Amino acid sequence: MARGQAVEQGAPATDLVVAYAFAPHVDTAAIVAAKRVRAAGRPVDVLQNDMTALRGTDPALDQIAGTLVRRRAVLDTPTLFSSWRGVRTFVEAGLAQALEWDQDGPGYERVYSRAHWVPSHFLAARLKTLRPHLRWTAEFSDPLSVYVDAKERHSAVGDGPLLEELTAAVEAAGFAPPGDNLFAWVETLPYALADELIFTNENQRDLMISRITDEALAARVTERAVVAPHPTLPAEFYQLADPEEELDPDRRHIGYFGNFYANRSMTSVVAALSALPSDVRERLQIDVYTAKPEALMTALRGLRLPGVEAVRARPFVSYLDFLALSTRMDALLINDAVTRKLFPANPFLPSKWSDYRGSGRPVWGLVEAGSPLAAQPLDLRSPVQHTSAAVQVLAQIASA
Repeated sequence: MARGQAVEQGAPATDLVVAYAFAPHVDTAAIVAAKRVRAAGRPVDVLQNDMTALRGTDPALDQIAGTLVRRRAVLDTPTLFSSWRGVRTFVEAGLAQALEWDQDGPGYERVYSRAHWVPSHFLAARLKTLRPHLRWTAEFSDPLSVYVDAKERHSAVGDGPLLEELTAAVEAAGFAPPGDNLFAWVETLPYALADELIFTNENQRDLMISRITDEALAARVTERAVVAPHPTLPAEFYQLADPEEELDPDRRHIGYFGNFYANRSMTSVVAALSALPSDVRERLQIDVYTAKPEALMTALRGLRLPGVEAVRARPFVSYLDFLALSTRMDALLINDAVTRKLFPANPFLPSKWSDYRGSGRPVWGLVEAGSPLAAQPLDLRSPVQHTSAAVQVLAQIASA
């Protein structure tokens, strides 16, 4: 069930990383997990899933964790985000490999797991039940049991030995099992068993703790919670690639790298561009790198606004090309998810912020009041869905 095992030169690892998504798979969660390894600076063994059914690979991403990865097992289990079958098969294959490695070496002292994707925490929890001395650090990238629109996530767990073992572990820790929802389980297991819980921002931490109905469990999470935004790579990573990209020297270029959703759109930016005098607008270009550039441009043209002419959409580039291109922009655009009336406070910190901040270029944030992004040291800012404020920022960039 495992392939791609390798032993690197250097001291053996006493840290195990359980990351369903890990480099070289092209996935935000995979990149962040590799960045965490680099930031920690300790040798690790890695258990990851073979995600080629849903994600491509980029060998260059292996440079992030580099030789800190001593052994790696790519588990050949179905790539499923919210299926008990995906959890069960990943745990079965990964647990066997983890126990084999633990016996064939100095033994593990620490285990780190990260979700998204959810099977990671299940495997780490099962290992913790068998090796209770392990210091388990569990990271939550976002709230797992609710969507970005605050609706509940639900997927059924399945009966069998795995659920029985995890139920016994939660009860032994003094807490009630969370029922039949896989997404409640993936939060409860770290809450009840992990030694350290990483959240990317304070709002996310507070929201997730507020949803815990057991006061004793909430107190345990509060005691073990650590807020740690995604790491930023060293400056040399921004120089590793040299992508060919022609940028008009007569325009100020504002770069945006990522997708758009109902609560994260370009509409206010295009409206602001359209409100500028034509001579100012002609000095600007929004360079968008996204998964569906043609669909984006079709949607923007449907607005029938002159600002669309200043937007140029292109396909996604590789991660290292993205880092390199970010240093060539005159400004970088990042936008909050609009969560007003959905959550008490915006719990999402866009992962791009950690990459943008290492570029050395000004960052313009379209921010929601009280959001984690609004608390960051942005060079330029305007409220989300506020056209007149965006007009002022665009004019400032055009005249710089």
